[in-house]
Amino acid sequence: MKFCCDKFKSDWNFPRNVGLNIRVSKFHPRDFNFLIKKEMYRFYITSGYKDNTKAEPNLVIAHCPYCGTNLFKYYKDDYYINESKEYFL
Repeated sequence: MKFCCDKFKSDWNFPRNVGLNIRVSKFHPRDFNFLIKKEMYRFYITSGYKDNTKAEPNLVIAHCPYCGTNLFKYYKDDYYINESKEYFL
C-alpha cells in the first residue's frame, strides 16, 4: 500500500469520527455516463462524524493538501476506498 505522503496516509487512516480526516469514495458504475469521461473516485476532507449520522463533505479535493499530488492520477485502486456512504457522491 503506497500513499503520496505520510500525512495523507495518517489522515486517511483516521476513523470517520475523529477530527479532520480524509475519505475516499467511488462512483457505482450505474451512476456513470460512459459517454463523458469522469474520474470514478472522489476525495474529501471531513470533520469527525458518527457512523450512523449523515456527514456532509467539508471539502472536496483533487490534490493532496500536504504534498500537492494529483489524487486522481495517484489513487486508482479500490483498496483506498474508506467511505461507502452514497450521499458522498
